[in-house]
Amino acid sequence: MKTPESHITVAIVEAPDSDPNEVWDLGFWQLDMFTEEVIAELETIAWAEGNEYPNNYSVGARSGRLNWGASGSFSEIILQVGTGTAAGVGAPAITAAIKSVYQKLKKRAQRESLESAPTIEDAEQLAKARIHEHYHVAMDRLTVIRSEIATESHRYDFEFSSEDGRKFGATVGAIEGISSCTRIWSEGNQP
Repeated sequence: MKTPESHITVAIVEAPDSDPNEVWDLGFWQLDMFTEEVIAELETIAWAEGNEYPNNYSVGARSGRLNWGASGSFSEIILQVGTGTAAGVGAPAITAAIKSVYQKLKKRAQRESLESAPTIEDAEQLAKARIHEHYHVAMDRLTVIRSEIATESHRYDFEFSSEDGRKFGATVGAIEGISSCTRIWSEGNQP
């Protein structure tokens, strides 16, 4: 099924039931691919380390219709890939594969979900929302301890702390030519 709006997430995890070490989120409008094609592209990330077998992974997809004043359809595809022998903020080979796959998907989309650069306030709220979604931390419990703006590239980098002592990082905006990608990660990711 092809849908007007697609949200694609790749989470780098140590185990299926653990919080992710790192998450890459990207949204597209009019992605000219069937869901099965997107899944096949994402599955190549599990082979990124060049081993005889892929890293452990799971992939799921859901699609639906929305009719709330306006109608449309959407798809959401989530890949969780194990870090294998890597530790910390994602294996370099996996990170490179994510960027490569996202570039391929971008070429098949009419546009990314964010057409223009968000304001710093919008970027901060998007980062907090993604941290809430993937790490189950209330948005109002996150405190910005560092923020940087790369004005020319429309990139925002944040560091947050939560009341339970965890630290989170987020990049919103341009990540090597992908203008609407959001990347988040955690230090001390288990509460």
